[in-house]
Amino acid sequence: MREIYLARWLGRSACIRRKRNHWVTLEIRRRVSMESVPSHVSEYPLPREERILVSRLLGLVLWHREVSVALPNSACGHLEEVGPQDFDRQFPTWLRLGSN
Repeated sequence: MREIYLARWLGRSACIRRKRNHWVTLEIRRRVSMESVPSHVSEYPLPREERILVSRLLGLVLWHREVSVALPNSACGHLEEVGPQDFDRQFPTWLRLGSN
């Protein structure tokens, strides 16, 4: 059941970088969306970019770690146009496109 859930959950994100070493694959995946936040923060969803580091063994997810950052409110009207490099510096180095 866990694999089905993770496959569905990760399927809603786009792979922006993949590195393969024999049977193990490391992926950085990304999702940009309007995310609901607790009501004491805001009554309205806010634009966020989420990046997920995924480790796979023979295609099966071993583990994942995710980081989400806030986007400016001006991004609300054009989320589909936000590129991976636009807010790359807000993420830790291990989730950036330019890191090795």
